[in-house]
Amino acid sequence: MNTRRPSEYDVEIGASLSADELTFHETSKVESRYGGEPGVEGTVSGDRSGLPRPVETGVVYEDVRVDYRLASRLRTPKEGIEEE
Repeated sequence: MNTRRPSEYDVEIGASLSADELTFHETSKVESRYGGEPGVEGTVSGDRSGLPRPVETGVVYEDVRVDYRLASRLRTPKEGIEEE
């Protein structure tokens, strides 16, 4: 994962969820991917509290919070070409 400061990214998407109670009726595998041409620089981060890994169906979780962030730097074609 890249460690650039957030101000160095051109695009950033963030989401937060909080709930007093949360119950999963189904579970699934979740993946985050990003890409671009002529290359990509970015980071994905997430933080959660009140939820174990993995969650279980039918269990009531209390005081839940989930924060997610995806950030990427837009590159010009010239930046994507490696110099030899």
